[in-house]
Amino acid sequence: MNQTIRGLLRLIIFIISIYLVVHGQKNIGFQGLATMLVGLAGILGLLFVYNKAHQ
Repeated sequence: MNQTIRGLLRLIIFIISIYLVVHGQKNIGFQGLATMLVGLAGILGLLFVYNKAHQ
């Protein structure tokens, strides 16, 4: 896969993950918590991929 496409895909995943965290914070209850956890998992996944490439 091209580096530009990978970077663009990572940016899109990052924006979606941040949106999920912010949107989940507005909802009180289990649904909001679950939404924030999915967003957090996306951010942590991106950090994992980034760190794996630089080891």
